[in-house]
Amino acid sequence: MENIVKPVIEKIHLLISFLHQTREEFELVSKEIDDDHLRLTLRSFALETNQYEQELKSQLQMLRINEIPVISIFNCEELLKNIRSIMNAASLKETLVICTATERFFEKAYRNVLNEYFPYQWLRDILIYQLNSIKCSFMKIKLLNSIQ
Repeated sequence: MENIVKPVIEKIHLLISFLHQTREEFELVSKEIDDDHLRLTLRSFALETNQYEQELKSQLQMLRINEIPVISIFNCEELLKNIRSIMNAASLKETLVICTATERFFEKAYRNVLNEYFPYQWLRDILIYQLNSIKCSFMKIKLLNSIQ
């Protein structure tokens, strides 16, 4: 059982790190955005990401898995550049392209964990819920940009 769980736990730690990095980046970007609606949407997304990060940490503690320090995952530079480019987006179309690309990074990070076998169905359900909620948040950003 331990051999099955170890790769999954490592991937969950990577996901936690991913959520941590993107939350910080969304908070920074939201401070620089002039549009009030978009700024509030990005802040709420950062808050939601923080909640998911803490929730996963809590689940690992419940499994009595020691928390490891936040680590840098596979090259996140492209994602961080995408998030920062929201500030410089000149048009609605450009903002939507950035949001779509960023959404793909989130889906890839979650799918990386969900594609593994692990015996905790309740944890898988949490991850699926978080992924669907993140997709919904990106849909809100796209809708907000489409009405402006």
